Amino acid sequence: MPEEIKTEVELLKRDMELLGSLAEKFDIAIDRLTEVSRSVDKMLAIHENRLQHQENQSELIHQRISDMKKEMIDEFKQLRKENEEQHKVVTQRLEQLEKWRWFVVGIAAAIGFVLAQVKSFSGIFS
Repeated sequence: MPEEIKTEVELLKRDMELLGSLAEKFDIAIDRLTEVSRSVDKMLAIHENRLQHQENQSELIHQRISDMKKEMIDEFKQLRKENEEQHKVVTQRLEQLEKWRWFVVGIAAAIGFVLAQVKSFSGIFS
């Protein structure tokens, strides 16, 4: 029996040594996992900052586009108003030219009629 106990004690010592080395390996693995977890936390924080920065940039760009759209619409309205005013001025000038043209055509027709009548009267009196 003492030999059996001695054998079992030796087996238990060997098992304890194995468990001790296994515990050391687990400690090393846990330390490495802790380091990896910290690295992942840092990367997540960096990516979160980058995403927040991108969102801010996107909002800023969207706001600028909206502002530019409003400005362009206002400028288009102003250009349309100016074009309408210029169109009115050109239309008035064209109407005046047409009136003048018809006035000249009317005077020319009247002078032609008078000259034709003068020839007819001069033929009667001569």
